[in-house]
Amino acid sequence: MIRLAQANDAKTILELIEFHADSEQMLFRTLDDIRNNIQNFLVYEDAGVAIGTCALSACGSGLVEVRSLAVHPGHYRKGVGTALVEHCIERATQIEFEKIFVLTYALPLFAKLGFEIIDKAALPQKIWKDCQVCRKQDHCDETAMIRPLARRAELQSSPGLALNSY
Repeated sequence: MIRLAQANDAKTILELIEFHADSEQMLFRTLDDIRNNIQNFLVYEDAGVAIGTCALSACGSGLVEVRSLAVHPGHYRKGVGTALVEHCIERATQIEFEKIFVLTYALPLFAKLGFEIIDKAALPQKIWKDCQVCRKQDHCDETAMIRPLARRAELQSSPGLALNSY
């Protein structure tokens, strides 16, 4: 089950992110950062246990970013990451963003969901603020990917759909 994260999920989200950040597969997030942006996070639960997470971050100009996609290693290749990204795509479409993008190492996952590789230089300057705190800022090896989102005739009303940039 995928649901919006709640304040009491912050430590579990941090643990999922830390595992991947420790192996330099994603940017580290602080507990305060997660708590301050909890409304942007989704949690994938299995039997009441959070086994995956990701966030959406509005970037202006009709763009939204998938961030901090992390799956517990015991649940790799079981569709958790795919389900989270599909949920992000649906959520971003409901909010009427035009495009969704990601900086990633998981090229096959995002390619199968319709993302295409682009030059990082094509992305808004706003995302580069994250690069300022990354140890790989001068030799980034992540790949930028983007996909257009379908336009909705009517905005579906759903609680918790507002996104902040962070």
